[in-house]
Amino acid sequence: MSEVKGREQTRTDEPQDAEGRDASAADPTASGEPEAAERPETEDTERTEAESAEAAVSGKDAEAEAEAPAAEEDAAEADAEDEQKSRFAHPDPIKLKIPAAKEITRSEFTPHALGAKGLGAPRSGTRAQAKRRKILFTTAAVVLIALAAGGAVWYETRPAPSVKVTGAFGKAPAVKVPKAKPPVKQQVKEVVAGSGKAVANGDLVVAQLVAYKWNAKGGGKELLNTYTKKQPAIGQAGQLTGLAPLDKAITGRKAGTRLVMTLPYQAVGDQIAQSLQLGKTDDFVVTVDVLNSFGKNASAQGTPQKLDNPKLPAVTGGAGTAPTVKIPSADAPDKLQVKTLIQGNGPVVQKGQTLIAQYHGVLWRNGKVFDSSWQRGAPASFPIGVKQVIPGWDTGLVGQKAGSRVLLVVPPKDGYGSKGSPQGGIKGTDTLVFVVDVLGSY
Repeated sequence: MSEVKGREQTRTDEPQDAEGRDASAADPTASGEPEAAERPETEDTERTEAESAEAAVSGKDAEAEAEAPAAEEDAAEADAEDEQKSRFAHPDPIKLKIPAAKEITRSEFTPHALGAKGLGAPRSGTRAQAKRRKILFTTAAVVLIALAAGGAVWYETRPAPSVKVTGAFGKAPAVKVPKAKPPVKQQVKEVVAGSGKAVANGDLVVAQLVAYKWNAKGGGKELLNTYTKKQPAIGQAGQLTGLAPLDKAITGRKAGTRLVMTLPYQAVGDQIAQSLQLGKTDDFVVTVDVLNSFGKNASAQGTPQKLDNPKLPAVTGGAGTAPTVKIPSADAPDKLQVKTLIQGNGPVVQKGQTLIAQYHGVLWRNGKVFDSSWQRGAPASFPIGVKQVIPGWDTGLVGQKAGSRVLLVVPPKDGYGSKGSPQGGIKGTDTLVFVVDVLGSY
């Protein structure tokens, strides 16, 4: 429609050339009224004046009569030119019916917008105006993109809601989960900095855990509390919880450290998340108190005690190494023997706790080693005093202090009984000799 109006304007207004100048100044034939049509009118006027004044001469009349045919030819050429122009621009205004919105279908109308493919919407104006519009729209597009990018950066770097953890280390913490959507990325924060031994790969780690579910509606639900159960998590560094991000965060921390970590569902994994009843929009929040860690060379630390009984095995060896046990030539005792070789000064081992220990076991009959945590390269952990180990251990180790080294001589009835333990090469008549370093109990 704009093209039609442009043609109509060419017919009714003064035409301009490509640079905006008056076209009639450059081309007389481009004027709205043909030049040939003006000549006969001027000549008729002069002839009328000559006749009324009776001053015309016959020479002028002849000249006028000679010019008249030429004027008629020019008028004919002008009419031909008008006919040629009418093929492209109608001399009369053209009225077009603008279709209503409901009459426009998808195949008939394609909207043109910034960045859309195809021809742009027709516009009017000079080249300078078009250039200004282009600059304006380009600037607006850049500003919009910058604002959008800035918004995305803010979204990624916005302060995520944080979990608040209060309370003394070594006691059940108070955990407050915000009533807001959980963050989109996993987070770890050190709430309390420890000063003990750093956790190394392969160490046996002891930690207390309190875990919550943080749902999309905000707020948390407690899922796990080892403080309440009075049973800390004990396991090898890197494999303590089965959650790789959490186990990685614990490695390298010092004993006495408290961490709080937020893990999205994807980081927890389907198997563990389902066991914890986490939804796919839920986060897992866990606090970790790193109580202690024990490396492969951990051993008793205390005051050495003398053992002057020639009928009992002699034990030698320094701290950080496996002990050496020498069996005497005497017969094995028929009752359980418990002797303290190094007196520790740590907490007392209580019934029902988990004992952390290094141990070395040999047979009385031949001095052969049948089991040793030293040889495996890592301390062991097991419940004590609740019939989860042989009776001689339950009886002889409950009441000992952490840091102690204890000699146990265990007759068959306090060991594996009359059946023995074939997989360990232990007969039903074998007396067992253990040297146990009590590292701790929890």
